[in-house]
Amino acid sequence: MISKFYGDRKIIKLTRIEKGYSQNNVGNCLKMSQISYHKVENGITQLKVETLLKIANVLEVKAMYLLAG
Repeated sequence: MISKFYGDRKIIKLTRIEKGYSQNNVGNCLKMSQISYHKVENGITQLKVETLLKIANVLEVKAMYLLAG
């Protein structure tokens, strides 16, 4: 799981908004509810590497870009 070095996950939210996606859009692509995605994006639940890779794919960016934020 990714936790200590990943900070507050603002880059995921900013990238999502830049792309014009709602939390519901991304959640649907990840096969999770908007509420579950919200919890991932806001650091309420731990971010698994698998989920990070899926989010990067949906947002059409490299996972390292999201980690570097």
